[in-house]
Amino acid sequence: MRKIGLMKLFSRKRAESWNSVRDEVDAVVRAVAGSLGSAVNVGELVFNLTKNIIYRAAFGSSSQEGQDEFISILQEFSKLFGAFNIADFVPFLGWLDPQGLNQRLVEARATLDSFIDKIIDEHVEKKRSGNGNSDDESDMVDELLNFYSEEAKLNNHELEDLQNSIRLTKDNIKAIIMV
Repeated sequence: MRKIGLMKLFSRKRAESWNSVRDEVDAVVRAVAGSLGSAVNVGELVFNLTKNIIYRAAFGSSSQEGQDEFISILQEFSKLFGAFNIADFVPFLGWLDPQGLNQRLVEARATLDSFIDKIIDEHVEKKRSGNGNSDDESDMVDELLNFYSEEAKLNNHELEDLQNSIRLTKDNIKAIIMV
């Protein structure tokens, strides 16, 4: 996993090739320039910039609909992890789940799994149909699918060695994306 991360996902060449980062920064600069003379919420701009860059780098999409769904899923997890759970202090009540937190966690996890499955399936379909991203525009999912798919194209000897030694399942890909 460390090799994949260093060589494919977070390499210097990879970081330099993300045009999407420049696009997002340009959009923020234009927004600030467009609101010349009026107040600007810098915190909101930085949050949206960070969210857009991470979403595009990981999933290769700038779809606001997908981002909104993803943020709502992460907000649900944040609420659940920060919630006061009486079973943490009175362990024998854990099996009762008096607040329904365990059920909400199961539902949130299932929602997150289906969201990421949908994105992975879209990438697999794009790859099959030949409409995949070029090397300069490929995202994290595309890079990880090279180790998942049997039809991955081998670009060089180093990738071939990695390809032969590492096989990822869909669950592995989902876990790496979430980290």
